[in-house]
Amino acid sequence: MTLQMRLTPARSIRSAGDLPTRGAPGVPQARRCRRRICIQQSIRHACDDAHHGHQRVEKPVAVLSRRAAIVSTGGALAASLCPVSQATQLQSAVTGSGEELSQSLEARVQEFTLSNGLHFIVLPRHIAPIVSCHTYADVGAFDEVDGQTGIAHLLEHMAFKGSPRIGTKDYAREAPLLEALDEVFYSKKEAEAAGRLAIAEKLDEQMRKLEEQAAAYSVPNEFGATLSQAGAVGLNATTSHDATRYFMAMPANKLELWFALEAERFRAPVFRELYSEKRVVFEERRMRVDDSPMGKFQESFAAQAMTNNYRRPVIGYPADLALLGRPQVQQLAEKYFGGWQSMSSLPQAGLMTQDEPLPRPQGSRHFEQSSKAGPLLMQAYYRPPMTSKDAVVLDIICDLLSGSRTSRLYHRFVETGQAYNANAVPSYPGEKHPNALVLFGQPSSGVSLETLDQAFQKETQALIYQGPSAKEMARIKKATKLTLVDGIRSNTNMASALCSYHVNAGSWKKLLFDLGQVDQLTAADIQQVAAATFQQDNLYTGYMLKA
Repeated sequence: MTLQMRLTPARSIRSAGDLPTRGAPGVPQARRCRRRICIQQSIRHACDDAHHGHQRVEKPVAVLSRRAAIVSTGGALAASLCPVSQATQLQSAVTGSGEELSQSLEARVQEFTLSNGLHFIVLPRHIAPIVSCHTYADVGAFDEVDGQTGIAHLLEHMAFKGSPRIGTKDYAREAPLLEALDEVFYSKKEAEAAGRLAIAEKLDEQMRKLEEQAAAYSVPNEFGATLSQAGAVGLNATTSHDATRYFMAMPANKLELWFALEAERFRAPVFRELYSEKRVVFEERRMRVDDSPMGKFQESFAAQAMTNNYRRPVIGYPADLALLGRPQVQQLAEKYFGGWQSMSSLPQAGLMTQDEPLPRPQGSRHFEQSSKAGPLLMQAYYRPPMTSKDAVVLDIICDLLSGSRTSRLYHRFVETGQAYNANAVPSYPGEKHPNALVLFGQPSSGVSLETLDQAFQKETQALIYQGPSAKEMARIKKATKLTLVDGIRSNTNMASALCSYHVNAGSWKKLLFDLGQVDQLTAADIQQVAAATFQQDNLYTGYMLKA
């Protein structure tokens, strides 16, 4: 069974899980579509997701693109319709109509909301005695206020630190030390602002001593260790611009333990070790941005190309992070998670509206920056959010342009030696609000950025005026079916997809509607959306010059 619990601000946390009854005791990690792999390899942190948890993973799980969510859910549902060993029945389920899949999903999904506004989506899958739980908080870096960037990501880290009962040897003695740390921290910041550096240095030393005293009462990672001892695997979390997600899988007979711990860490969190954790975040930022030529360029490109809150990095700016104290993180937690209040009493965080303008800047639409990692070309075409009627078509356009060795960009530029890589990202750096479809490429030696820029634009214009061929359309639809079958293996994909769709599209039921839309797409549909998107006045270009 896939269990989703959704906790959002205006729409609170959704959680998804899988409670199969027999079979293999493990749960494989979420599969990533081919385009996702290319993105991770070439622009590793394009969407600037930050990952943390009991068990650090290099390849993020439970974070799906819209296309991956569509095909994974369809595949997982097909798997639930018949035993995997029965190949004929499986093929029939997979290739069935979207209406058949939708009817089956609606018959199996159980959905309810508690009196406190916490919404659950439950999908039974009788494959293995494993439950995959996915807690989806509809608040992310997009919802931060200026001057407090990075606070959503820091809160995600702190959600693993425990409560007055978990993660401590003696909370009665630990609590006064944590409060004293806060007081010294803000006194230190006041001294630094006033230029009293000698006093600030003494206060810093005092903070270190208080941290040591508080650490004597803490039990590091007791939250994660408790779940791991009960058989939990894949315990982790991610923060993006759009949401914060917490997920893991464990034996189904231990589900009550997850309920108890998940409730406690959000209803009564203790943000112990915050100031030492900030040093971890600074180191994370140093590796991903400050010491990464690609990271620096991406951060600068987003800041210049986007006018909405997607312009800011998820991990935050160093100056903002330096000023964040435990009380500010506590305020964010109380604002969006406190007591799992009724949804009507929670603030509206980053709600989508139909009239949100595209984040196009005024003036110049070109940005250049020198880097040892250059040269690199980025073209950003502004597009509406994932709730748009054109969103699925934009995903398919990216599949036509990149994602496989038969795609247009790979065939035209990589195979011919004009570029080392060439790819398309359908939503950058998020998808909940108006964002950008991004094409990027690394020109080969002897090929200028200007030449590659013009060649990319020529390729998008060809898609407008000539459209995809019948062979290309058949390939895309076949690839969708094949990836759908691949999605069968992952309960975690189901949990993630149902949560994400229910929050962002208004209902998880729209997921299979989108799957059906892929089957019905025509070349004319592709041309129409491409013509509206690939316009010169809708383009922002970025050149990473070779330093």
